[in-house]
Amino acid sequence: MSFPPGLIATGIVLAAASAWGQPGETEHLKVQLVSDSDSVQPGRPLRVGLRFEMQDHWHIYWRNPGDSGVPPQVRWKLPAGFQVGKLQWPAPERLGSGSVIDYGYPEPVLLAVEVQTPMTLAAGGSITLAAEVSWLACKDICVPGKADLTLTLPVRLAPGPVPAAHALFQEARSRLPRPTPPAWRIEATAQKDVFVLTIHGAGAGKASFFPLTADQIDNAAPQAATPFPGGMRLTLRKSDQRMKTPARLEGVLKLGRGRAYVVSAPVRALRVRTVPPVRGYTQVKGGKVYE
Repeated sequence: MSFPPGLIATGIVLAAASAWGQPGETEHLKVQLVSDSDSVQPGRPLRVGLRFEMQDHWHIYWRNPGDSGVPPQVRWKLPAGFQVGKLQWPAPERLGSGSVIDYGYPEPVLLAVEVQTPMTLAAGGSITLAAEVSWLACKDICVPGKADLTLTLPVRLAPGPVPAAHALFQEARSRLPRPTPPAWRIEATAQKDVFVLTIHGAGAGKASFFPLTADQIDNAAPQAATPFPGGMRLTLRKSDQRMKTPARLEGVLKLGRGRAYVVSAPVRALRVRTVPPVRGYTQVKGGKVYE
């Protein structure tokens, strides 16, 4: 993908009366405000999103960027009576190599939100949504950028034809982490240097864990997935930067090709007790029994 030359890392865009706002562009990235509907209906939720497209080999960051980077930030400017929800973050990828691993998006991504609209909107008029957006795009170097985005939509009592942008929202929804299946049971234990995430009910295979909170795990350390009958264990090395053991291990668990789940497991400290030697029996690990 290429962008017009001469653009710097600050973009100013104008309103557009369609499901797509005019893009904010920099040398390495394009961002647009886009809607899942061609119009606004009074009192009905409206799905909008920030669509990021990067040049090849460039990326932006997830909500927890990992060892470096900054996630996109947005400040909404909405008409009176409108309320906006939280950004919805598709499951990220592991980026980088060696001792620095980040979490982000090397491919185009839509960060969607749901906007609640007031019942008092008058049909026949129009509304303008605006957002101040900032980001950090990286390849071998990192370039900050920002844009003022707007999107103008008509107010109608009934929606019109589904816009082409609808497919982007469907694709983004498919990449969102889903709740864990009811049959799963997830446990987390804190051992000396590692956390062990045990998932009863998950099949064997490749697994990656992305923590919501920074400085809990060593992002660059290998994550060893060990199957057992009826489930799997994922070993996560603790971060040297952590201040204390977290009460819960929260994040996104990615299995196989793209299946991602929301994880929130209480962390149980591994208890160690010492037992006296018993005549006629061999002591295990110097008389220590691990529960």
